[in-house]
This record gives sequence, structure tokens and C-alpha cells, in this order.
Amino acid sequence: MLLNLIINAEQAMLSANGRGTLVLRTWHNADHESIMLEINDDGPGIPDELQPKIFDPFFTTKEVGQGTGLGLTVAYAIVQEHGGRIRLESRANGGASFYIELPVSGAKPTPGPVAAPRLDQQTAPVANASVLVVEDEAALATAVTDALRDAGYMVAHAPDGEQALAIINEQAFDVVICDLKMPRLDGKAFYRTLAAASPGLAKRVIFVTGDVAGTDADEFLEESGCRWLAKPFRLGELLRTVRDVLA
Repeated sequence: MLLNLIINAEQAMLSANGRGTLVLRTWHNADHESIMLEINDDGPGIPDELQPKIFDPFFTTKEVGQGTGLGLTVAYAIVQEHGGRIRLESRANGGASFYIELPVSGAKPTPGPVAAPRLDQQTAPVANASVLVVEDEAALATAVTDALRDAGYMVAHAPDGEQALAIINEQAFDVVICDLKMPRLDGKAFYRTLAAASPGLAKRVIFVTGDVAGTDADEFLEESGCRWLAKPFRLGELLRTVRDVLA
């Protein structure tokens, strides 16, 4: 988490000014029984309109090929896993400060504003719905599963199609989010096996892929009739698609 934030700050300062000053501070907040960590840079800052999006999976302000859009999502997930909070303070051309609050004990920090993805009626979860995420890239799988759990869904993960089929045999799911390119059993083979065994669930598969136009994937997706999202996609877009499929 700390490495992600430091690297982001360094890249922002170097790209804007060719240099910069990075300040890290820690202190004990006795009132909340928490440890505070501040990462402050004097880079270009983050515009107001982008600030609500920075923790969304695949959102990035960097040029193509310069970032995955997962750094802040992973940082957010790590802080949440430790029972903490993370927030941003920034203004255009005024640098950026990230504040991380972690509980000293198992207690949760005092409730307050947290820079987290916002949900609206179109992205709010369907009650008691369960989702299986089939994705071989560990960091991406963690980001997506954590985001879905934060939104209120029950989530399981499988690293490939073969393990996904085994999990489906043991547990019922309402939606499957599946990558197309995976080892052992890819998305296409997984879908065809699922369609033969459970055609109802096969209709509620959402594919994610970065390789569609002009490929075999394009023809397969049209043939399947399933919803799909092209990488990179936004968290809100994913949540809306899940809700649409469940409707």
C-alpha cells in the first residue's frame, strides 16, 4: 500500500516539475486509538472532478502503458482489510495528501467521511445475490472481488475455468464474471461446459476482456449473447452490469 502511494506521488511530481518534495508523517491519534499515516507531495494535484473516481478499478490518469489503474484500488482494499480508512485531500496545482488511519487494536476507527466509490440506485446490490469471479490475474481478481464485497455482494473467486466449474458444482451463484483468456480452461471452454450443464446460469455470465475487435472473441461474444465489458472498465459500469443481469 505504502509503496503504491509513494510511486504514484513520485511519478506525478516528476511528470509535472521534473522534481519534487515528498513528505511522510506518522502520529498516534489518541482520541480514536488509531495510527495516522500521511503521504504528501507537491505535484500537480488531482482535479475535483476526478477525486471520486480514483479508487475505482482500472481508473488511471496516466498515459496508456504507464499504469494498470489498480494501484489505488489495491491500496484501498489493503487499508479496508486492516479495518482502516484512506482519504485524499488535494487541489489543482496544490499537490496531494493521502491520509491512512489504522486502528491500534481490533476496533474500527470512528465513523467519518471516507474517499470510497459511491453507489447510486443503478449500482446498488441486489439483496443476497452471489457472484463468482473467474480471473487468473491475482491483483485484478482481488480488486474486483473486494469491490463487489464492498458493494454488498457475496463473492467467490476461481483462478481458471476448471476450478470455477468445480466451485459451481458445490455452490449456487446468481452471476458469473469471467475473463476470456485464462490457463487450463479459458472463458470460451468454460462457458460452453456451463451452458450444457446449467443453461440458466450461462445466461448470467458477464465476460471481461481486453481483446475483442477483429478477433475470434468478437464472434464468440455475439454468439453467446452474454453481456461483456472491455478492459479497462469502471467499477460503476461493472456494478450496473451485474444489476442489469440480475434484473
